[in-house]
Amino acid sequence: MSAPTATPPAATTRPAPAPRGRLWRGILWLTWRQHRWQLIGGAVLTAGFLGWMAVNAADLQGALDLCHGPDCSRAVAEDRLARIRHGADIAGYQLNLVVFLPAMLGMFIGVPLLAREYEQRTLLLAWSQDVSPRRWLFGKLAVLGAVVGGLAAALAAECLHVARLVHLADRRSLFEGTLFQAGGWMPLTLALAWGMFGVAVGGALRRLVPAFLVVLGAFAGRTALMEQLRPHLMDPVTRTIPLPPGGGAGGGAGVDAFASVANDLVLDGGKAPFVDAAGGLHPYNEVMGQCGSIPDGRAEAFTSCLRQHGLTGMQQSLQPEGRMGTFHLIENGLNLGLFVVALAVTWWLVRRARTMV
Repeated sequence: MSAPTATPPAATTRPAPAPRGRLWRGILWLTWRQHRWQLIGGAVLTAGFLGWMAVNAADLQGALDLCHGPDCSRAVAEDRLARIRHGADIAGYQLNLVVFLPAMLGMFIGVPLLAREYEQRTLLLAWSQDVSPRRWLFGKLAVLGAVVGGLAAALAAECLHVARLVHLADRRSLFEGTLFQAGGWMPLTLALAWGMFGVAVGGALRRLVPAFLVVLGAFAGRTALMEQLRPHLMDPVTRTIPLPPGGGAGGGAGVDAFASVANDLVLDGGKAPFVDAAGGLHPYNEVMGQCGSIPDGRAEAFTSCLRQHGLTGMQQSLQPEGRMGTFHLIENGLNLGLFVVALAVTWWLVRRARTMV
């Protein structure tokens, strides 16, 4: 009887990995499946908002183009002024909403990307398939980033137009406050940065509501901080404004009501010190204590009072209009820096979480 022969164990076969193209298509489909209502809702709201901005901008431009000046009838001038005020008020609300948009993107698109997966305990299932954490993460970020970037770019382009109209209608500097943040393509870089920041916070906290609060608080803190830092990103320029021959200091009856307004960032808050012929400075409050009791509408008497005290003008500290582009570059660079840091943190959290979820 022959000796039994040992049967070698059957070789274990691993399923062939899916083609790379099929993997990416699967990730894109999954991203669309999970976030379609957010993306569709965002696109519909953005389209509606852009339409509202365009209609109001056209009406405001029409009001600005109406006849104005001494040759126009009183009725036309009053109608023009009423339409300008109404359009400028609406445009101001619109720009404020756009400036606040990045916080909303961070909360409702960025945060759920990882935080919802943690709360629903679906990360293990996603990463146990043929999809690596790197492809899973960057596939989702590619889809969401493309949509958010496209919508934010459209809003940023329209904001440039609306901000210019508000500058003409309200005689406000494009270098100040909301008009500055709405210009220079800042809505685009802010949207990308705070959307990515929301992803990182959601991955770190793993809970939706706490992450929402952190993003909202961080954006509010960032806005307040930049309002304080922006005037000092570069050394300010000092200039002396002479007293007008027939008006009050800083622009009285001698100022053309229809003249263009410089896009300077004035740092003294409207309380610049006065200067005398020898170059000496006199605090604003001190001078107003001597001449500020003159009733409004008597600009010539106010100017005469200033001259009687030997004052010749006001000394302003400001960031000139020519630096506005540089300031936009600086802040856009800070926004993109936040985007890169948040992306790196998110990638580190995903790699670390694969062994901890």
